[in-house]
Amino acid sequence: MIMNTLLALGRNDLRGIRRESLFAFVLFAPLGWIALVRFGTPAAAAMTADRYGLDLTPYHPVILTGFLLLTSPIVVGALGAFLVLDERDGGTIAALRVSPARMSTYLGYRAITVVVVTALYVILTLPASGLLPLDQWPALIPVGLLAGLSGVVISLALLAFARNKVEGLAGVRAIGIVVAGLPLIPYFLGPEWQYPFWLLPTYWPAKAYWLISTGDPWWPYLIGGVIYQLPLIALLYRRFLRSLG
Repeated sequence: MIMNTLLALGRNDLRGIRRESLFAFVLFAPLGWIALVRFGTPAAAAMTADRYGLDLTPYHPVILTGFLLLTSPIVVGALGAFLVLDERDGGTIAALRVSPARMSTYLGYRAITVVVVTALYVILTLPASGLLPLDQWPALIPVGLLAGLSGVVISLALLAFARNKVEGLAGVRAIGIVVAGLPLIPYFLGPEWQYPFWLLPTYWPAKAYWLISTGDPWWPYLIGGVIYQLPLIALLYRRFLRSLG
């Protein structure tokens, strides 16, 4: 029963992505970001070196974080939320509540999909940028999975407060500043100034990746990110269920 439900949900997702141009745009947007980073960074580096004598190489980690690592959970998390909102508008959620397929199975499928797809985005897009040393690639797997948890947080945050796709799109714009912009600030701060940023879910995968890039121990931030985000996911999950009435 559960497997049949999951297969049906997967087929429905593929139909929804083909039908909605917004979904297709969100899904393939990382290709544009890869091109921007891969071809734009060398041009920007040459310009800053020529005009200001500034070497951008030490800033490659924050460039990759801003354009690829942090945008991955936003894009995939938003897509997951939009699919749920689309199905909510279409009555699928209401039907699930009275069908043998449990709501937890449905939302569990959504969460796992967000985690896996986000991890794939991270694992594939950062090396494709041409800025990532290949010896750092294996460590991207756990970092990508942690970013996937951030994607689930983003999905549930949108679902907890958005009643339709229009409100969801507005929410993405607001959340994007918080989860993709603010976590870049600690890169330029000392450790003693970074504690307030622990409240941002995407701080944890960003910080773990920065430590990977410098060869420092990064696993405490991996564990810390899991410990912080799992209760947050549970809280937002309950908030979403209450929003259904």
